[in-house]
Amino acid sequence: MTTRGRIHEAIDKAREQRGNQQPRTTKRPIKAAAERNIVEKPMPAFPEVSFDHAKCSSNRLLVWDNAGASKSGSDAPYRVLRTRLLHRARTNEWAIIGVTSPGQGDGKSLTALNLALSIAREGNNDVFLIDFDMRRPKMCDYLGASSPLDITEFLAGAGHPQDVFFSIGVPNLTFAGSMTKSDQASELLASNRVEELLGYICHVAPRPLVIVDLPPLLATDDALIVAPKVDACLLVLAEGKTRRDSATKALELLSEYELAGIVLNRSSAMQEDYYSY
Repeated sequence: MTTRGRIHEAIDKAREQRGNQQPRTTKRPIKAAAERNIVEKPMPAFPEVSFDHAKCSSNRLLVWDNAGASKSGSDAPYRVLRTRLLHRARTNEWAIIGVTSPGQGDGKSLTALNLALSIAREGNNDVFLIDFDMRRPKMCDYLGASSPLDITEFLAGAGHPQDVFFSIGVPNLTFAGSMTKSDQASELLASNRVEELLGYICHVAPRPLVIVDLPPLLATDDALIVAPKVDACLLVLAEGKTRRDSATKALELLSEYELAGIVLNRSSAMQEDYYSY
């Protein structure tokens, strides 16, 4: 059986298991905060920092030129992913989407970044991308940008929520990230500063959609610490890299949480197979 066949077999098994489960009804903190945020108000102006255009292009990020064309040439699959994910998010009133993978190198951070860029380009949401992969932060490195306040420092108790956010000049898109690795990731992510950060977003953004770059599921317990605080998780698998047993184990770990979908990264299949569920 091919790698794609093994992965699809794992996906089919997960669908069957989910068909026997009751839907979860627990309300997330950010959703409760959104319901209290009745009066729409303009977004605060977060500081704009410089970023490396050449680095974004080499990292295959969706960078558009002045004519509106993507320099990466890979925007079509992300438009498909964006459309299908937004349909589910709006139908289910999801405000936070966690992006994770079974292991390292499956492409979750690139997927999170390009998905955020694509959704922001649509223009119907205030998109926030937060890098909570504290042991191997990639977002700022991929962008070639530096955060005003490292999110690791914020979670450790420094500053205020508004201090960690920044823009690179892309309309409707705000970032919070880190350039510093932390061996205390589990403790930092378990602190109430995570809820404080997510609650702040709903307080200041009229139409928030938060994308959280989570750690890999099988490396540590970090992703499972944050998973109860998001509305749904998007699982990224890599064709030719993700093992069938790893995909199955990751799906088992996510079985008690809402699954937004499965992205088959690096797929040689047609675009319709890029996103599942």
